[in-house]
Amino acid sequence: MSAPSLHPPWEPRALLDHGHGVLRAVTIPESAPPPAVLAQLTPEERAFAAGLSPFRLRTWVAGRLALAAALAELGAPRAALLATLRDAPMLPPGFVGSVSHKKHLAVALAAPDEGAHLGVDVEDAAPLKHDISRKILTAAELRIVDPLPPEARWRAVLARFSIKESMYKAVDPFVQRYVGFLEAEVSLGPPAQARFDLVRGEGPFAVEASWTELTGLILSTARVRQEARRVNA
Repeated sequence: MSAPSLHPPWEPRALLDHGHGVLRAVTIPESAPPPAVLAQLTPEERAFAAGLSPFRLRTWVAGRLALAAALAELGAPRAALLATLRDAPMLPPGFVGSVSHKKHLAVALAAPDEGAHLGVDVEDAAPLKHDISRKILTAAELRIVDPLPPEARWRAVLARFSIKESMYKAVDPFVQRYVGFLEAEVSLGPPAQARFDLVRGEGPFAVEASWTELTGLILSTARVRQEARRVNA
């Protein structure tokens, strides 16, 4: 399913106003980015992109263009947005952000660094080929989604999947490890609510989550902040 193509490909655009930061999107065409688009990357980004497969090249370039546009809106200097050892975008000092993409759309979320980290995820709003609910939902979440009619059910599962993907991106800088789907629990609200129950006991973390359905897409974001650990008297 392709994303809306009302804007020229490779051109960053505002997606929607958002309390977690600045959101920008880039439509990804089927063709490779032309030289004029690659020229918008930094030399370091172009060198990295040169080694990517054709599909990965399109999505990576679109994601970096979206992230660069979001950061520019915040007044950040243009820096090489390469990848950390955890394969997250490397942000300039003083800023946090996240990137997600599907085949035809890349989205990026950025904000000033105020002690919290961000995650963004975009999914095609379509039934999944396989029912993944038992792999990604807790028992409490399954009790909510299982009685729903088929279309409502897959939307509820997909929205929770997307929010959890955003949550994992936002908590990763704190825990520096893979977080399993059953280590998070989500209520769609509104407003959406989410929490971690991490098997290694990290945290506690304060989680803000949101999701919205656009034309053919589900977009979610998360902001995660580490809280002070309570000391028993």
